[in-house]
Formats: sequence, C-alpha cells, structure tokens
Amino acid sequence: MKFINYKRRRIEIISFAREIALFFSFLIVFSPFDILGKNLPVFIDYCVFRRNEQENLIEVYYGFIDNQLQFYNRGGKYSTELNLELRFFANDSLLDTYEWSVYHERQTLDTSKDQQNLLVGQKNFSIKSGVPTKFEFYCFDAVDSSFRFRKTFDVENPDFSKSRCTISDIQIAQFIERSDTASFLWQQEFLKGKFYVIPNPTLEVIGSGDVGLPLYTYFEYYLSQDLIGKEIKIEYRIFNTLQEEVFYSFRKVKVSSTAQFDINGFALDALHSASYVFETRIVGSNGELLAQSRKKKFYLFNSALPPEPIKKYTESELFEKSVFSSMNDSTLTVEFEKAKYIANDYEKELFKSLTTTEAKRRFLFQFWRRRNPDTTLIYNKAYDDFQQKINYANRFFSVGGNLEGWKTDRGRVLIQYGEPTTREYHPREPNKRSYEIWFYSELQGGAFFYFVDLFGNGNYVLVHSTAINEIYNENWYSDFVTGTNTERIQKMFLIR
Repeated sequence: MKFINYKRRRIEIISFAREIALFFSFLIVFSPFDILGKNLPVFIDYCVFRRNEQENLIEVYYGFIDNQLQFYNRGGKYSTELNLELRFFANDSLLDTYEWSVYHERQTLDTSKDQQNLLVGQKNFSIKSGVPTKFEFYCFDAVDSSFRFRKTFDVENPDFSKSRCTISDIQIAQFIERSDTASFLWQQEFLKGKFYVIPNPTLEVIGSGDVGLPLYTYFEYYLSQDLIGKEIKIEYRIFNTLQEEVFYSFRKVKVSSTAQFDINGFALDALHSASYVFETRIVGSNGELLAQSRKKKFYLFNSALPPEPIKKYTESELFEKSVFSSMNDSTLTVEFEKAKYIANDYEKELFKSLTTTEAKRRFLFQFWRRRNPDTTLIYNKAYDDFQQKINYANRFFSVGGNLEGWKTDRGRVLIQYGEPTTREYHPREPNKRSYEIWFYSELQGGAFFYFVDLFGNGNYVLVHSTAINEIYNENWYSDFVTGTNTERIQKMFLIR
C-alpha cells in the first residue's frame, strides 16, 4: 500500500501521512448514484456537521473502483495514478483549493472476478455556517489527462441554531469501529470521537441475507440547553420508492450535552434489493416532534432477496391513488407551469382549454402516465425524478425570496435536460462576473450551456448555448463576463 501525496496549496505543505488509499471488497454494481464524467467514473458524497457556533464542517467522501481505471505496465506491475483537486466556494468567491494524488497497483488486470477493490478517501473543510456554498471535484489520469472527471456540487450549509433542535446530514458508512481496537491505522479524517467512520460514497449496501446486511449510519444532533438531563427518543425509519415505511426502530437517550452523535448498524437482511430512503427523527418525552433529518437515499443489493414483484393497478385505481386526484385548481395550475418545460405544444394548448378542476386533474394524471416507464405501477418514476429536479432547483437556484429556483434559467435547463455531465463553476474576479458552464455529452452529440450572474445576486442567466432552439451568442464571454455595456446586460436580463 502506498501513501497518497497530499498538498494544500494555500500553505504549501506536502505530507506523506495525511491520507491512505483504502481497499474494500466490492461487488461491481452500477447504481444511479454512480456519477460519471465522460470517461472516469467517480463516486461522490458529502455531509455537513456543526463545528462550532459560527462554523460548519463539510466532509467530502470520494471513491473509485480500481478495475475501471487505466493501468500501465511498469516493470511487470500494473499501476495507475490520479491527480485530484477539490475547490471550495462561498458567496461566489474561491475559499481554498486542495490538490493530491492517488497511486494504486494491481498484480493483474484480470477483471473476471466478481470481487473488486474500492478506493475511498475523505477531505474535510470548515466554513462559516449559513452562507451559500459549493465545491468542485476534479480528477484526471496522470498519464492520460483526457481520462477525467469534473463536477460542481451545491451544498446546503445550514445554520444549526442552538435555540432549537436540529439534525446533521446522515453519513452512510462502509463500517464503523472503535479507535482503541481498530484493525487498521485509518486516516485521521475518518475519526469521529472515539470511532473511525469509514466512508461509503457509493451509498450501496451489498451482501447476502444469509450473513446479514448491515446499514451503518452516523449523524449528529444538536439540542437546546433546556433538554439537558431529559430523555428523548431517536426514531429510525426506512421507506421504499412508494413512500411506504418498511423499517422502524427507536432508542431512548438521556441528553447530556447540546451536541451529541448517533452511531448505529441496522440488519436489513429481510428487505428486498431496491432503492430506499433512510431518515431519523427526534421526539421529546411528551411525544412532540423536535427535529427531523433530511432523507438519505441508499441502494440495497441482497442476493438472497431480489427485487420483489410490484402489484399492478388499473388506470382508475392509479388515478385515485395519485397526488393529482386531490389537488385544487390553483395547485394544478402551478403543477402544469412547471411541467411546461417538458410539454409539447399540443399539451400546452389542451391544458389551456380545460375549464374544470376534475378535467385538469385527469389531464395531469395522463400527462405523467404517458411518461412513466411502467404505466401499471403506483410509483411514477418520471414524476418522481421531475419532482427531485424541482426540489433541487428550489434549494440551490432560488434568488432570495423573490424567485423560486425552478423559474430560473438554471432550473429550467436542469428540468428540461436533466443533470449535466459536467458542471464548471467560475467565481467572480476583478472585472469579471461569475459564471457556470454546463456540458451534456449525450444531448445532440454534445451541448454546452453558459450562465452568467449578471447582477451579482445569484441569478445565473443563460447567455449562450450550442443546443438547438436555445439562445446563441458566440461573444457571450466578452459581452457578459467582462462586458461593461449596462444597457445590453439589462436587456439580456429582461428578455430572459
């Protein structure tokens, strides 16, 4: 095992003991969370925890499956080396950059075995709580730089107030062990209290029901001073894709501090292979809900229990069970305003002609039923994916309280075309506005979208694209990134 070279640019230090490339037995599976660039597959996950009253700690977890990397024969041994860069931004300004390398050797290039190696690592960064935050993860092959991955991630960086109860992000771990009895000299970034929490950026739980399928979780919860000495209940819940609760557990804890952590492992050998959501809640002694976590999706692969058959429904049953059957008129109108991004001209005209609430309900039900891969299932994957894009846009692209994220240009492009293959973020510089470049490798043979923050308020306007039927302006950079023509900029903003 070779140590990873690690360099922090700002303080110009090279340390050979900061991080270790870690090996885990890993069954090759491709999941929806496998974030692919054009060539280099990378798994990325992150969590945000409270560091102190003013700062949060962002933990970025990354991983590579070694047989998907490019290896080079060096003296009879096969080796690969990746160069990695992690950049953190807040309020459109670059805060810090980390650079390091990963080196790995294999004795053979034989990939016929079902057991592969997963290399994982972690980087931690402290940042002022409550400020808009994002990070960019970039890596490339040290020999062939065209084998690369680049992606920008928006981070929900909350203010974990001491006046109320809150829960951090939930970390899904490969496994957890005590530091005083650890089986390996893990890197210090994995240490939380007296435990090493080994990252699982794949968010996959893999195994057989015969030997158990533990889901390891770590999260922190922050409590108000008046709860010290009292008893609270921590609830653990798992839901399937139909939002049905398939697992419930709880434990009672006596509060001894305003900041506590929870480490747990759940046996999931009774659950079928599928995608699930984990969440936790904190309940007071009187039964009142004190805090609820954000949902954390994970993927269970149980070789003993394959995906179970899903009950089929008639069209009438599906409509009655759908969210549309109980929507009021104003909600239906808003729903279709969002759906217009993917609707055709006929559908737009048809909805406009509808006059009754029931007709609009039926229309939206059929609209999404036509887009559902399996129209006999109660779960509509197309609508669920659409709602996830809406929620993401509202969380990260909204402009203050004036403009919801789904109404912005970035929101529209995300909803219409999906998640970009790569997303480059360029922060504000002297005499330069901040901008983003999105690239879709599978759209029209490869299409670019260029967004510029014209007025510095976080509303990135689409100023140029190579996609068909989108705004086109080859001079976008000189016109809007470095441009000083206020009238032209104002006009561009108004026409958008």
